[in-house]
Amino acid sequence: MANIPPKRRAPKDLSGLWTGYYAYDLTDDAVMFTAWLKEENGRVIGSILEENLSADGPDAEYEARVTGFRHGLDVRFTKIALDEDTGEPLLLRYHGDTDAECCLISGVWFFDDPSDWTGTFMMTRISGEMKAAVTVRAAHDTGDRSSDEG
Repeated sequence: MANIPPKRRAPKDLSGLWTGYYAYDLTDDAVMFTAWLKEENGRVIGSILEENLSADGPDAEYEARVTGFRHGLDVRFTKIALDEDTGEPLLLRYHGDTDAECCLISGVWFFDDPSDWTGTFMMTRISGEMKAAVTVRAAHDTGDRSSDEG
C-alpha cells in the first residue's frame, strides 16, 4: 500500500510570517514587505519590515507596528510608524479579505486624509504560527528591557 502523506492542517488564524507588496494607485510603483503577525481571538498584532524609500543607501529598511482585527474573512489593520521629519505617528489603514485557509490577504490601503496616496496590497503566508510567536515575543522583550535600563 502506498504511503499517503498527511493532510496539511489549515491555519486557524493569521499568525505567521508573511511576504507581500503594496502598490500605489495611478503608478507602477510597488514596495515589497515582510510581516510577522500574531492573531489571538480575532485581534491581530505584529510588525512590518520594508525598504525605506526615503532614506539614502541601498539597504535602508523601515519598520512599523501593526494592530488590527480579523472577523471571518474580513481583515483590517493599521500600520503605525513614526514620521522621520516630525516624529509624529503615521497611520496607514489596510482593509482586505483573507482566503478560507488564512494564507492570502488582499485589499486596499489608504491614509485617513482622502487627499493622500491610496493603493492595493497582497500578502501570502510563508510560515506558520511558531515563528510569529517567537518574533512578536522577542519584540516585546526588547521593549521591556529598554524600559528597565532607564
